[in-house]
Amino acid sequence: MPRRTAIIALRRKAYSMIRFIYISVIGVVILTVFSNSSCSKATASYLQSGDWVQAHSIEGYPRSNASCFVINNIAYVGLGYNESVGGRFNSRLQDFWSFSSDTGWTQLASFPDTPRSSAAAFSIGNYGYVGTGWDGIHQFSSFYQYDVVKRVWTKKADFRGGARYDAVGFAVQGKGYIGTGYSIYALSDFYQYDTASDSWSRTAGTDLNFSKRRGAVAFVYNDKAYVVTGSNNQSMVRDFWEFDPSQTAPWKILGNITNTDPGTFDDGYTTIEREYAAAFVNKDKAYLVTGQNGSLVSATWAYDFSTGFWSQRTPYPRALRQGAVAFTINGKSYVGTGGTGVNSNVTFDNLDIFNPDKVFNPND
Repeated sequence: MPRRTAIIALRRKAYSMIRFIYISVIGVVILTVFSNSSCSKATASYLQSGDWVQAHSIEGYPRSNASCFVINNIAYVGLGYNESVGGRFNSRLQDFWSFSSDTGWTQLASFPDTPRSSAAAFSIGNYGYVGTGWDGIHQFSSFYQYDVVKRVWTKKADFRGGARYDAVGFAVQGKGYIGTGYSIYALSDFYQYDTASDSWSRTAGTDLNFSKRRGAVAFVYNDKAYVVTGSNNQSMVRDFWEFDPSQTAPWKILGNITNTDPGTFDDGYTTIEREYAAAFVNKDKAYLVTGQNGSLVSATWAYDFSTGFWSQRTPYPRALRQGAVAFTINGKSYVGTGGTGVNSNVTFDNLDIFNPDKVFNPND
């Protein structure tokens, strides 16, 4: 009996050990499955981070490389390229439109100079400003003011930096700025516009580290402007800059938009570089959408002003394009128009709202 009892005890001990090992293995398997699921979810979550909702298409011609500015929660969009215009206009447009989230699109007085695309624009107070650009043959330095109250255009002093196109424009701390772009080569200079004196002056500047570029984007947040993306010598530029004219050295370089840091934070920065993108600010982030880099790009990226890092968001779900416009009014961000390439043979008139706080719904 004692021997039999001992054998039973050994069997029970062995069973307990086997049961422990089995549970441990299952636990590891379950943990591994959940860990892998969690990783997969984290990797793919940006595909659902933000919702794209169709909005009212722009009236008039579809277009790419149009000009855009915002005043009092109304967007103003005009000029650009359309493949069907042809003739003496070289496929360039002259019309201008306003867009309200309440009333939709309204046609305005046409731009009073040569039809053009790739012109820079910004707004100060109740005035919008549009200048530079090209018509496919000629480049321009002419510059105009639009009064949104009187609804009239007024010619202003020509842009001092000379004729160019594919430049960026922005207004910050009460002054307007136009810079970069293309003339007979890509450019990196910036000029400041003073509305009181109707005059231009060279901006203290961009040093040798600021890459020449065309087809860049600019956006403004908390009285600072940001310039990023674009191309030079058929290669995408990667440097990213902050501009604060109140500082003695107004230009500050930020982190590159590709994987160049020895740290790991930028290891995933593989699809930010591009040209002819669109950009907008919503709350505490800037968003970069559409554009091209060898081929047309769908990837959407968000720049967090508080951390200085980029993260992916839901890709643009419509027909791929470059030369789109983007703006934020009444807390809603819009992206629309654009075409399949520079001087493309397919242009678009659709408009979408991007809601960064909602999960993507493909049926919207």
